[in-house]
Amino acid sequence: MPTTREDELRALLIMASHDLKSPLAALSVHLEILREDHGDKLDLSGMERALRRVTRLAEDMLSYATAEQTDLAAAPAELGDLVADVILDHGPGAATGPVTVAGVLPAVRADARLLRHVLDNLIGNAIKYTPSGSAARVTVAAHQLPGGTVRVEVADRGIGLPAADRDRAFDAFHRCANSDGYPGTGLGLAICRRIVERHGGRIGVDENPGGGSRFWFTLPAERAGSEEPTLVTRPRRAAPPLDPPRRKPAVSASLGLAATATR
Repeated sequence: MPTTREDELRALLIMASHDLKSPLAALSVHLEILREDHGDKLDLSGMERALRRVTRLAEDMLSYATAEQTDLAAAPAELGDLVADVILDHGPGAATGPVTVAGVLPAVRADARLLRHVLDNLIGNAIKYTPSGSAARVTVAAHQLPGGTVRVEVADRGIGLPAADRDRAFDAFHRCANSDGYPGTGLGLAICRRIVERHGGRIGVDENPGGGSRFWFTLPAERAGSEEPTLVTRPRRAAPPLDPPRRKPAVSASLGLAATATR
């Protein structure tokens, strides 16, 4: 099979995320030692933020590279429970403050672990991209569509998405023109698209009337009487060798989508 640019990118991302794992672990250990010995004298918050950012980048690179090949265990999933879980993860104030769930969220048929990753990314972005000095306002809603499909929406009153960026918002490493000053890797939405498309759904973004953005995606509705999970597998394609050849990466199960749904 001919090597494509996507194959080369996948190989590069897997290798890079693997090569970052050991030095990041060492940095984390040394930072913890600094905190224990000199935490009362040194402000380590900047170092901690930088470490989290690079760690998140390594996780996102591996998640993006493996999202299409991760086995999909589709089963009935309670959308409301997953959303509530994600909201709690964003702090005790999220459930009573910025995030509102509109109505009852229907059940869907999806891989709950991967779906949670999508919800965490969209809700987290909606909270994050709020202008300085403004309170975040996020609404999560879902409704049935004809043909056994559920449309999930995450709307915010944030900085919005320039019209010129909407078509590219889900491209890998694309950062929108107005995102300067907000941390991010440019991979979160690309991972979401891969996960949603693996479920046979679609994902997009519209302008939110009144300001902000409204991200949406579709999933199959839960089928009545369906309890057993459906395992959907993809043939494993070996990552093509780079030029010059390097060692084959031993991807750690502790990073990325193959092990946990972390953003």
